[in-house]
Amino acid sequence: MQVSIEHVMWIIAGLAIAGLVITSLFSWIPKLIYTKDFSAYDVHAYYDGSRVHIFATIKNTGNIPIKQIRIDLTIGGGTTINLNIKGGESNSINDIVINKPGLAVGSIIGIKFTVVFQDSTSKSRLIHVVLEQW
Repeated sequence: MQVSIEHVMWIIAGLAIAGLVITSLFSWIPKLIYTKDFSAYDVHAYYDGSRVHIFATIKNTGNIPIKQIRIDLTIGGGTTINLNIKGGESNSINDIVINKPGLAVGSIIGIKFTVVFQDSTSKSRLIHVVLEQW
């Protein structure tokens, strides 16, 4: 059997493609197995003259449990809630109160939800809502 440059090039190309496929599999498999994400929806903020009352639904769209949620207003003030939301589950946050005098009903405020997963990593979402009358 005669070995030519062309045969060697095809072997090298085949090994390179196989290496890329194997590397891709090893980098994507953990991401498919362990996902950390959430969504915050049905978010409402009410104002009673000195405090902001927040209602929301948090859904764990990954498969690593959420152990804590930090809620911060972009205008200042925040609080932390300890809870457990397993993958695929939702939990309602009802009447979380943050003291913040001097706001106006009808203004738009940002609410930043930061969840802490069981492995101590975190992810944030910022949602803007209209401040409603309590």
